[in-house]
Amino acid sequence: MAEPARRLMTVEEFLAFDDRTDTRYELVGGELVAMAAASPAHGTLVVNAAAIVRSRLPPGCRAMTQVAVPVGAHDSFVPDLVVTCTGALDARFVADPVLVVEVLSPSTRSFDLGEKADRYSQLPSCREIWLVDSTRSWMRLWRRAGELWTVTLPIVEGGFESEVLAAEIPLAELYQGSGLLETPG
Repeated sequence: MAEPARRLMTVEEFLAFDDRTDTRYELVGGELVAMAAASPAHGTLVVNAAAIVRSRLPPGCRAMTQVAVPVGAHDSFVPDLVVTCTGALDARFVADPVLVVEVLSPSTRSFDLGEKADRYSQLPSCREIWLVDSTRSWMRLWRRAGELWTVTLPIVEGGFESEVLAAEIPLAELYQGSGLLETPG
């Protein structure tokens, strides 16, 4: 006899979900997926990205961490950092991000570089996606240009221009204190 189909959790159910633990979850394909604890380098990169973003935020915008971004009826991701520029704010989620920062962990790197970036890019408000590696000085920038997206080759030195922040972002500032920058020798 066939097993009954599993019921998929909706974004609304996910946003109301509380298992009364400290475990953080994302909703992927209607299934809860526990998020692993961040490594020290990962945590440093999130703090650095937040400081960079906060110091360059356009007026009327705000940056947040650990907040859900619904990307479909049965999918809601929790990026490391998200920027929104709308007046409406719900403490549980951001429906209209302009900038999303994902710090790549070894266990989720492929998913973050592929499915997550693709889904964020489908949000009409999203203008930039930063994919920052937590194991080496390496990042990829996705930038909306009208209806098209440009994706950089890996950025491993120097920096990049953030159009959302209207500023040059030095890679050395993003990776400061992480132990991942190579020093000239």
